[in-house]
Amino acid sequence: MRISRIDQLEQYILEHRTASIDTLCEEFKISKNTLRRDLEILVARGTVEKVYGGVIACENATPIPNLVTFHERTGRNAQSKQKIAALAASFVRERDIIFIDSGTTTMSIVDHLAHLSTVTVITNSLQVINKSMNYPNINLIVLPGSLKRDTASLVGSSCVEYLEDYNIVRAFMACTAISLQAGVCNASTEEYIIKKTALKKSQKHYLLADSSKFGRTSLMTFGEIGQFDCILTEQMPDDEFSSYCKDQDCAIQIAPES
Repeated sequence: MRISRIDQLEQYILEHRTASIDTLCEEFKISKNTLRRDLEILVARGTVEKVYGGVIACENATPIPNLVTFHERTGRNAQSKQKIAALAASFVRERDIIFIDSGTTTMSIVDHLAHLSTVTVITNSLQVINKSMNYPNINLIVLPGSLKRDTASLVGSSCVEYLEDYNIVRAFMACTAISLQAGVCNASTEEYIIKKTALKKSQKHYLLADSSKFGRTSLMTFGEIGQFDCILTEQMPDDEFSSYCKDQDCAIQIAPES
C-alpha cells in the first residue's frame, strides 16, 4: 500500500535525520522514480528537505508517533487528558448537538456533561457510547460502521454518509499530532474522512491535544490550525506556535489545575 510505504519512509528519514537516495531505494526496494514521487509528498508535508544526493529531516520535525492500542494510549498523560476534557465540556450549552471524536482525551467529555438537562451527542467512539449509557440527559446518536479495535471506534463509508445528514453545533476533535508544518494530523486512514466530515458539518471546532502532540507529524492531515476556533491543552505551546494560532484566529485555552 503506497500510503503505508510513504509513512514508513518518513519515519526512517526522521529517525536517521539524513539518508541518501541510493540507501532509501535499497532499504525500501523501490526505483529512484518511485522514490522521487514519494519524497515530493514528504516535502509537501514539511517534514523532509531534498539535498544533493539525498534528503534530510527538517529541523523541527520529530519521528511519527506509532498508532498503539487504545488501552496503551489511555494511560498516557491521563491526568492532563481529564483536565482538558473538563475544559472542553464547559463550552457545551443546553440542547447543543455535538460531535465527540474517538480518542483517549475526548471520551472523558461525557463525564462532565451531567449538569445539562439535555444534550445530543453524535459519535463513532465506543468509549463515548459506553459512558453515555450512564447519563440519561444525553441523547446519543451512534454512527454505524465496522469496528476498529486500535482506536475503539466505528469506521467506514456508512459513518460518513450518516454524519452528512446532521447539522452539528460543536465538534470536539482528537489528533495524533499537530505542527505548523503539517497541521492537525491523524494516524488512522480509516478515521481520516470521518474527521474531515465532522469538521465540515459543524459550526464550531475544538481541538483537544495534550502537550505531547505538539511539534509532531503523523500519517494524514485532516485539518488546518485555522479551521479550529480553539485548541484545548494543559500547557502553553512555544511562542512561534502561539503566534501562528493568534494570526489564524485560533484561540488557545489552558486547562486549569484541579
